[in-house]
Amino acid sequence: MKLNDLQDLIVNAAGNLHGKFSDWTSQPGRELSHFPKNVPLIQIGSIKTKQVFNNKVRPYINVQFLGFPEKQIPAELIPMLVLNSHYDNKVRTTPHQRDNIEIKVSGDYQKIPSDKRISIVLQAGNIKAAIPCLELARTLFLHNVHLTRTALRPNGLRGMANVDRSGKETIIKFHKMSDYPLTNLSSHSACQHLRWLLLNPDAKKSFNSIYQCLRQGEQRNWLFNFTPPPLKDWRFSFAGQYDSADPTLFHVEEIKRVYTPYFSYDKKVSIFHPNKKELIPIEPTNGRRPEVNRSDPDPLLDFKATPALNRKHDVVSEDGFRFVCGTNNDVKVLPGADQTRVIPNINMDKTPTPDTSGVGHGTAAGSAQELDWAINRADDEDNPLEEPEEAAPTDNFQIFERVIKRLMALDDYTHISTQCLSMPIPNNGSQIYKNKATHLPRTYHCAYFSYQDLPLVIIEVDISDLNDKHKLGSRLFGFSESGKKGLMQVMKACAEKGVHWDAVVNKSHCSIVVEIKHPFRTKKVDGKTVCRTNSEYEDAWVEALRRAVENASPR
Repeated sequence: MKLNDLQDLIVNAAGNLHGKFSDWTSQPGRELSHFPKNVPLIQIGSIKTKQVFNNKVRPYINVQFLGFPEKQIPAELIPMLVLNSHYDNKVRTTPHQRDNIEIKVSGDYQKIPSDKRISIVLQAGNIKAAIPCLELARTLFLHNVHLTRTALRPNGLRGMANVDRSGKETIIKFHKMSDYPLTNLSSHSACQHLRWLLLNPDAKKSFNSIYQCLRQGEQRNWLFNFTPPPLKDWRFSFAGQYDSADPTLFHVEEIKRVYTPYFSYDKKVSIFHPNKKELIPIEPTNGRRPEVNRSDPDPLLDFKATPALNRKHDVVSEDGFRFVCGTNNDVKVLPGADQTRVIPNINMDKTPTPDTSGVGHGTAAGSAQELDWAINRADDEDNPLEEPEEAAPTDNFQIFERVIKRLMALDDYTHISTQCLSMPIPNNGSQIYKNKATHLPRTYHCAYFSYQDLPLVIIEVDISDLNDKHKLGSRLFGFSESGKKGLMQVMKACAEKGVHWDAVVNKSHCSIVVEIKHPFRTKKVDGKTVCRTNSEYEDAWVEALRRAVENASPR
């Protein structure tokens, strides 16, 4: 096919969808407050800059949803934008049918402009894949709101971090004022991408070309453009559809996987972020721990809301996309300075107050949470969860062990193992997973057994260092997959929820979930409250476990 013919096909494909809905198009300029719920995004348009209240210049991007006029949203939201996607607050879905292909690029790319967008065409044998330029940049570089802001700033990557190559290992050092989210440093995938971005010359040059193209455009409304790195021998997984007139041309709607060629770097790489802290829980000096209410687990994203300083971030990590760097070398995140903190009690009984999250930096006048939205941050099967690590048995474990031993002596029970394990490190920065007395990961007790050939697990988390207001009963689990994998998922979620069980995660990984309430340490005798002996307490615990197991088992 001649280049002119290919260009005509791609330009027509880019224009057909927009032309089909042109009756709804109005002059851009008005800002959108929220994503329209569950209607497709049919057009991602030009980027324009606008002076905001603090005299800063902020980029916006024009978007259009089916049945709605074209409007503006902050350009930091580019990581969320994929053509034909539906949105429900911060959740993006693609309910329509698409074809999926995987290719290995066999030659140089071609760039095809149109009045609606610029496309990059990749060749893989007989197949040509036409990718919207913005979608390629989104999946190569613009994985989160911070990297998107960085790409549209004059100083680019230089304003985010510098690379210190003077020692035996290379250290990526974020600047003191950098707002690169600390949540990314808990993700293996995000750290590997950062290593590639800052140490691979081709990647760095391509990233910085985004702002260079913005300057060269010299237009108030700029169609996104950049210079991709050399892409020969890269592999991609695409979702989209084949061209109706040319079965060898595939129109890419979304990139699902990116596999880079092997990138060789001869030094170990570490990352240093000056704002990273190692929080050490301490007791309040007055003996009274503050109490806070639960925060809204799903704030409403409002594009016009202003985030507040020193508020928690609204962290959202979208699954489904992976950027796989061709390297066997790991990246180490250097520990931060110790910071002591009194951990408040969380009032789990009160219904959370509805909240909002906004886009941009926090200000003194703001009130919303700051959106921290990202792709390539939810590590998946390519980066396995932390293996359960055995810990030294505690006094509480010895009690648990005796109780389990007595339970296993009953009919129809077969004991497999009883372990004392360490809580996994959460990815969201929660520090409740640490024991306040030892400052080490708290322990949990795990008993594997079967009842009438049904494999089950009882888990008891040691929260003896926390006050009585922190409630966490034992749980009986029947995992719907590998017991070890299910255990890792459940305990990771528990650690990230501030050492509270995550009902959604438990349900998704378990076929059986039963709450087991601890017996009281006291009992009533002749109308008076008296303390149970240790033996009486263990009797009551064995009975509570027995009832939970036998009630959960099919008759």
